[in-house]
Amino acid sequence: MEKWDVVIYFLLIGGLLFVGKILKTRFLFLNRIVLPTALLGGLIGLLLSDVIIPGSFHIDVETMTAIVYHALALGFISLTLKQGESKNKRKVWTTGMMISSTYALQGFLGILLVLIFFSDKFVGAGMLLPLGFGQGPGLAISFGNMWNAMLNNQGGALGASYAFLGFVFGGTVGVLLINLLSRKRGIDKPTQYSDVSQQTTQISIDTVKEVSVVDGLTTQIVIISIIYALVWLTLTLLEMVLTPLGTIGNTVFGLLEGFNFIIGIFYALIYKLIFKAIQSHGKNVNFMKNDYILSNISSLCFNFMIAGSVLTITIDFLADYGVLLLVIALIGGVSTLFYLNFLVRRVYSQFKDEYFIALFGMLTGVASTGIALLKGIDRDLETPVAEELVLGSGTAITMAIPLFVFLMLPQIGYGQTYAKWMDFIALIGCLMYVVVIVTILMIRTKRKPV
Repeated sequence: MEKWDVVIYFLLIGGLLFVGKILKTRFLFLNRIVLPTALLGGLIGLLLSDVIIPGSFHIDVETMTAIVYHALALGFISLTLKQGESKNKRKVWTTGMMISSTYALQGFLGILLVLIFFSDKFVGAGMLLPLGFGQGPGLAISFGNMWNAMLNNQGGALGASYAFLGFVFGGTVGVLLINLLSRKRGIDKPTQYSDVSQQTTQISIDTVKEVSVVDGLTTQIVIISIIYALVWLTLTLLEMVLTPLGTIGNTVFGLLEGFNFIIGIFYALIYKLIFKAIQSHGKNVNFMKNDYILSNISSLCFNFMIAGSVLTITIDFLADYGVLLLVIALIGGVSTLFYLNFLVRRVYSQFKDEYFIALFGMLTGVASTGIALLKGIDRDLETPVAEELVLGSGTAITMAIPLFVFLMLPQIGYGQTYAKWMDFIALIGCLMYVVVIVTILMIRTKRKPV
């Protein structure tokens, strides 16, 4: 039955997503906080596995981690292909700066807390905070696995745990914030936070036996497959070039391999440029792009990523990293709350509450967490905040590239005589990034409010 080894894990995740959806439908108290169905399903699978129940089914962490790794990249490729143009590009870049500066703040706090209170640990244990809170489980696990040898082979579990606590923090504190904002604004507070899609589309039927959306689905999957094949080819060529260089080459390739999603975004952007160029010459290629289907593909990938990431958590690391995890996650979450509240009130001239609650949800969970919280005070998503949140996250990835450089430094210096200098440069680099971005935001806002 070896042919079923990997397929079984996809069936397992699919089954857990189904169980999670049924439970949230039947037991409405589960919707009183912002709890993603994928997170609930993954948690159920973890509780029923041999991690909690000895003798129960065993989850191969390496296989599950590989699923999460690829789901992250495929989800970002789909999302990049989908993203349209915003009516207010200036506000999109402002939102992107808000997001990327919060990444930097979380990174600074994570490194600082490890250096002060957990100096016997690799600083990557703190740098996983912005990856787990700000980017979600996929990226946190990818980096955690890159730093596995430096984190007592618990890097992936630590990254997944940061993301899990981020979901919990955002989902519970976020609901409390909605209650306070609803009372302040005199609107009815929501009692349920369900996973109901706000997006609809019209499906045309060409014949009785053919529904055109099937062709659209196939087309999008083929395009995504071609782009991801280019990612694989790029990494293969880089491996051939870098690995003969020895330790440095292997280290650089390990970092680039973890950035498979960024390479995928790069190729997706090139595809979009080619697509627009063909359109500008009067060619009808609209059949090659379907935002509705791309949205659903990205949602599927991210749901598999979230559920699968929870299943990578093991109990073994708690003895070494349990206290560190709780301290850094708590301080990081509270700091994110106050930082966003301070900055949003000064940067945005309209919809301040909406931007605050949406950004808080996103920067402790994922974009869907932010939108779920947003719907608590903007029921029908009538404000432009939801759109700016999604588009701003795309610009934030571009602006956050210097932060990824800072994240690489401690790994390069690990075990070397200059390791502490690398840690210090990463710490100061994150802090300076926050200072520069906040300064730019204040100057831009003073000249012309957004």
